[in-house]
Amino acid sequence: MDNFSNKVKVFDAFPKVAPEHSVRSSRGGLSSVFTIIFGLFILWVQVGGFLGGFIDRQFSVNKKLELNLDINVDIVVAMPCDMLTANVMDITNDNFLAHEVLNFIGVDFRIPPFFNMNNENDNHMTSNLDRAMEGSLRAEYAVKGKRVNTDAPACHIFGLIPVNHVKGKFFIVPKGTMYPLREPAPKDKFNLSHLIYEFSYGEFYPFIDNPLDFTGKVTKEKDQVYNYFAKVVPTLYEKIGLEIDTYQYSLTETHHKARGSGYIPPGIFMNYSFEPIRLLIREKRISFFAFVSRIATILSGLFIAAGYLYRLYEKLLFVLFGRKYVDRNREKKEGGLLDHLVPQNKDF
Repeated sequence: MDNFSNKVKVFDAFPKVAPEHSVRSSRGGLSSVFTIIFGLFILWVQVGGFLGGFIDRQFSVNKKLELNLDINVDIVVAMPCDMLTANVMDITNDNFLAHEVLNFIGVDFRIPPFFNMNNENDNHMTSNLDRAMEGSLRAEYAVKGKRVNTDAPACHIFGLIPVNHVKGKFFIVPKGTMYPLREPAPKDKFNLSHLIYEFSYGEFYPFIDNPLDFTGKVTKEKDQVYNYFAKVVPTLYEKIGLEIDTYQYSLTETHHKARGSGYIPPGIFMNYSFEPIRLLIREKRISFFAFVSRIATILSGLFIAAGYLYRLYEKLLFVLFGRKYVDRNREKKEGGLLDHLVPQNKDF
């Protein structure tokens, strides 16, 4: 029975070098310490990643039938409200008088220090999951169609515009430039400099970042045309059972003078189109079995790689400095045939 127990204790499916044939050294001990520390660091990172999960981004065909949505607008234009009008036009030839639902409040044109001014905005990035969840406070504009101090130097235009879920454009232009009026805005008063505090699609989440938020343009030209082109993608954020169903968009822009054969009046034009895809951003976590398998694989590979690197290091020392340097600070084991030879007695 004792013989069987001893055999079980020494049984190993992967035979290793017997202890009496291994040699210890200070370099080998140091490499073992570094390997163990690095292995513990990897283990700590993997455990943290398992507990924290990972962000999964998936694109899919948008199967949800959507007929309409809202555009959230908060813009300041450097012209009196009495001289501006706003409208929406889409490919169905449906016009919506945004001027009737938006609020026009007279203000002074002042540029806040944190605004990104006169820089081309080509932001194609969506908000990350944590930022979206932090800004997931819905809001609504409390007033609609309000007019206050409309002869002030600048006009604060804000509100919510219901539009069709098709390609279209929202624009703000001086009165009389897009549609003929008896009393158009005088051309010497044109100034399309503007500040964009908010421009987003879908439900209004004022704390979620959008490409046009806190940007602006300043010009001295009287007949400037600003074109913004947005590619809008429905986006669903999921985390710990919470969902935010909103829209994100990438942006390109152009600006030029209102001249040429194809005359476009001075103004601010927000062109938008909807992509036939849907983006799902959610937090996921791998299974515990997959986590254990990953840890075992990574640590096994680490120790194997460490062994190869140590042997390569020893070979390099041997080539550069020779055998004596390699054997220095290495354990000396007894038990060889020559170690047991009896020294000859000279007096014998």
